[in-house]
Parts: sequence; structure tokens; C-alpha cells
Amino acid sequence: MLKRPIDPKLISIRDLSEKDIPLILDYWYRSPPGYIDSMGVDSSKLQPEPVFEKTLQEKCRQNPDPKTSKLNALVIDYENEPVGFHAINPVIEGNFGVFHAHLWKPELRGRGLAFHTYAMACRLFLKRFNLNRILFKTPIQNAAAIRVKEKLGIRCIGQETVTDFGIIKNGTLVQVFELTRKECEAPSHNFTM
Repeated sequence: MLKRPIDPKLISIRDLSEKDIPLILDYWYRSPPGYIDSMGVDSSKLQPEPVFEKTLQEKCRQNPDPKTSKLNALVIDYENEPVGFHAINPVIEGNFGVFHAHLWKPELRGRGLAFHTYAMACRLFLKRFNLNRILFKTPIQNAAAIRVKEKLGIRCIGQETVTDFGIIKNGTLVQVFELTRKECEAPSHNFTM
């Protein structure tokens, strides 16, 4: 079956809302066996589901206005339907944050959606948190996510073995990419689409 091309005009991002929380919980706690772990995640490091749900609810309630929001999670909508999310965590306002991307609709993976949403989310996070740069620490086994960054021209600045990095398995080798504010705003960069 041929996959219909992604139409960039049908893509948008927005702040996470409480109605999206069940989709995020399904992604983290009910994805097919082995999927989450295949990305370098140690699923035993996930918070208990009710705790994570409450944390997300509190974040949404503390950031009701998108104009003043400091929410670090954005939902990706395609054809007016939520299909994934971007997050920046940790984030040090005025300095840098570490970017994450997840699509919970498997039929949209590998079709170029992230090529558009990375740029949209990075621009918003740079502005929202007054960041100088965004880092991406991608487990080397997540080849699709590495390809997205390469296609976008995000600079690889090396590799490192992570320990105590959120829910990523200790000892995971990650490819580290960096996008500065200046690069994101440069007319010659792929992010100026």
C-alpha cells in the first residue's frame, strides 16, 4: 500500500492539553511490547502511570494561556488530530534545553512529519525559554531520529555514553546534536522553511 505524502499545510503544534494526556499515557505505558525499550528507554525508570498523569495535569493547569505558557510539551496535530508530541527536558531558561520527539501514530512514522515539526517546535522552545541552543541526545539505535536531524542539517557534535539521563538506559551511547538560535534563524538553514 502506498503511503499518501504528508501535507505540511495540515501540520500544527500546540501546547499539551488535558485531553491529550490519555494519548501520552497510552504511548508510554501501552505501546507494543519492546517498542519503547527499542529507542533506548529503560521502561523501569518511567514514573508510575498515576503519578505521571497527575504531573501532566498540573503542568497543563499551570499554563492555561499559550501566550504566557512555560509548558515544555507540545502536541503535534496532523489533519486536526493529535499524533505525537515534542518536549524539552531538562530546560535551563536563558541557556539550553534537551529536545525529545515522539509520534504515537505508527502509520505516520517515516513519512517526513518530523521534518516539519522539529523546526516548528524548536523555534517555539527557543523563544518561550529564551534559549541560546537546543541539544538532542539520540540513542544510536534510533536511526530514524538521527536521520531526521541529519536531513535538517542539525550539527552532530559527538557521542557520549549517558548515565542518569531521565528515562534513557544507563550506559546508552547517544549521538549528540546541537542547534543554536543563530543557526535556527539563518536563512540558509533548513529550519527557515
